[in-house]
Amino acid sequence: MTRVAACQISLDIENPAQNFARANKAIADSIVQGAQIIVLPELTNSGYAFTSVAEVQERSTTLDGELISHWKEIAHQSDVVIVAGLALSVDSRLYNASVVIDKSGLLGWYSKVHLFGDEHQFFKAGEKPPLVVNTSHGRIETMVYYDIEFPEWVRLAMLDRAVLLAIPTNWPNLGQLIHGTPMEAVRVQAAASVNKMVAIAADRSGAERGHSWVSSSVITDFEGNIKAIAHRESEDDIQILVADVELPTDTSITPKNDVRKDRKPDLYNGILKY
Repeated sequence: MTRVAACQISLDIENPAQNFARANKAIADSIVQGAQIIVLPELTNSGYAFTSVAEVQERSTTLDGELISHWKEIAHQSDVVIVAGLALSVDSRLYNASVVIDKSGLLGWYSKVHLFGDEHQFFKAGEKPPLVVNTSHGRIETMVYYDIEFPEWVRLAMLDRAVLLAIPTNWPNLGQLIHGTPMEAVRVQAAASVNKMVAIAADRSGAERGHSWVSSSVITDFEGNIKAIAHRESEDDIQILVADVELPTDTSITPKNDVRKDRKPDLYNGILKY
């Protein structure tokens, strides 16, 4: 079994230093609870509700900056995997990104491809498939928030043999009625189930410039069953979900069925026409 953690953090665009401190506390508390894979929200370092490109630039980090360097040290010392959403500046371009770090260092970064709302005003959209990397605790895929709503995108990672899907997210509360499990978490369940992957979605909390959030971080097993889900009404600055999950060793779902081998790619060409 592998112990995983989803860290739901109250972020504040006006206080990047506080965001960093809360993220570090969430990582430390997750390690104390025995977590081996730790996922943080989208744009953990910056917050979300920007008013200008200059604000994004001021709050962004770089691949060789203090933030990632600090997390590399933590991952090395504690043998954990850290997946975090960040406002990232690379080659003078700004990205809504996710990074994967383990005891060996920074394994790679992914830029959100499917930008949501006004994000295109601030970030360059990614142009590469979901990041799938071998870590010290399994083969992990990462994407960011809105990407999860495109089944083709998640399927690419399953075909690349990912066994765990890590999703930093900021799910906005758009006034939708929530009865029972929020649809955002249901989509994560579906992605896990149809691709036979464990899924960890780390959402955020904390009102920000008139915006609020669904705040429904969730962990599922590879059948899509919820192992842990956040309390949406919680006023805690940090909620940590911890669960023990079994990582899949193949993509079979019955003795006679396999979600990879049973595909009929020759019949799916039409999807690319629209």
